[in-house]
Amino acid sequence: MIARPLLRRAALIATLPLLVLASAADTIAQDSTTGLRIDSDKPVQVEGDTLEVLEDQSRAIFSGNVRVSQDATVLRTGKLVIHYAGGSEGSIAAGGSKIRKLEATGGVNIQSGTQVATGDTGTFDMGTEVLVLTGKRVTLSDGGNVATGCKLTVAMQSGRAKLTGCGDAGSRPTILLQPQSVGGN
Repeated sequence: MIARPLLRRAALIATLPLLVLASAADTIAQDSTTGLRIDSDKPVQVEGDTLEVLEDQSRAIFSGNVRVSQDATVLRTGKLVIHYAGGSEGSIAAGGSKIRKLEATGGVNIQSGTQVATGDTGTFDMGTEVLVLTGKRVTLSDGGNVATGCKLTVAMQSGRAKLTGCGDAGSRPTILLQPQSVGGN
């Protein structure tokens, strides 16, 4: 398990209400007061080259240069599948449906201020509020501080995150922490 302050930073991937991804504090090694949060009061803009709504399958699919933004948080990916509760809970096209799960594929890049998380794929389960970012090289960085592995799991409710390796020899999670300058030096 990664040090607690870094775990809070692993939350970097948030604040997208319908496309909630996790949010982190200001630096990897300091300020552990903010942690993860979901901001459902702010609008989210989703755009892509194409949008296909499959009401019979309760899915909406954005493809090609997908960009999701809320305030200063931006997610970029090749494809985003939104799974929603259909039937009596409404239609996504009409904006009245409950989002169940999100799946981002084709490379995932999430940036919030100075913090960046990258991976090959990402999923977010709205019910459990768990984000999973996977890939051959998953990175979480803030300034010169960088954590790498192959799977980042963030439980937004508890603010806990876990970074694991790829399972092969020599593929363990790593973290590079830059010493903080004293007095601005």
